[in-house]
Amino acid sequence: MKKRSALLVSILMLVMLTVFAVACGQRDNIPKLQDYDEADEGITQYIEKLCDNAMEGREGGKKGEAEAALYLARFLQRNGVKPAGDNGTYFQAFDIYEYKPVMEGLRMVMGVTDYSKKRHSENVLGIIEGVSDEIIVLSAHYDHLGIIGNEYYRGANDNASGVAAVMDLVKKLVERGPVNTVLIAFWGSEEKGLWGSQYFCEHPTVPLEKIKAVVNLDTVGNLKSDWQLLGWQDAEGPLAQQIIERLENKGWSINWEKHRGHNSDHWSFAKKKIPGFTLLSPRWLANNHTPLDTIERLNITNIEALTKSLGEIFTDVR
Repeated sequence: MKKRSALLVSILMLVMLTVFAVACGQRDNIPKLQDYDEADEGITQYIEKLCDNAMEGREGGKKGEAEAALYLARFLQRNGVKPAGDNGTYFQAFDIYEYKPVMEGLRMVMGVTDYSKKRHSENVLGIIEGVSDEIIVLSAHYDHLGIIGNEYYRGANDNASGVAAVMDLVKKLVERGPVNTVLIAFWGSEEKGLWGSQYFCEHPTVPLEKIKAVVNLDTVGNLKSDWQLLGWQDAEGPLAQQIIERLENKGWSINWEKHRGHNSDHWSFAKKKIPGFTLLSPRWLANNHTPLDTIERLNITNIEALTKSLGEIFTDVR
């Protein structure tokens, strides 16, 4: 019976993924997600796949982002992570406005062009149950800027690196088992204004009062071997502080930036008084929001060092 039940669950999830793909196709002529070779998975391979031409730069609300959402959902399913999206799926869909790229200094950003037109974006959510039902959110936004003119904005550092780090942590947590329950969240349309995390905080798929800490990874791809991190934090709490202290005990040094002109998805939770923080590379702005943000400029070894430390913390923190 157990084998049959497992088979039925797998079939059901494949049907859900197919329905999502069809829905995306109806909205934006999304091509079929190519079948990637899963034999040699790792951080390098995850970033390569997210930066592949098929993902078209992963612009929020466009078919490239939907391709990436399907890829991430299949990854979670393949690794035995339970769905935590809407209606028993990995997806939480929401609407965003119409945007266009605007040059701001040396960086490209997205600006609203039409508040009446809507596009569809989605968060990809899964949950790994721990000994405790208190929840840590482990997250990264997976969207970027798309194709502008004839140039791919692949977003290898911003934020395929953070997504790949979370994916690597998923495999560690599934293998070892976390102490706290961990909500895995890949946020959609962050580049257009933290849409995905804000929507989740207004329409949570788990009780917000159960969330005790948020660990958000953003542009961690060009870390140096000095183990220096940049941190953004706007709401403190004991579990979040414990994670920070254990990172520091493992040799990581975090420079907490208080006054900044940028933000990331921990901020959506901070507005709900939920403690958390974003970790970045101190050099995160190098080549940021330009076509030069490619995998060749990343330091995979140092991403692996960060996920090793976080994996050990998540399987021990109480």
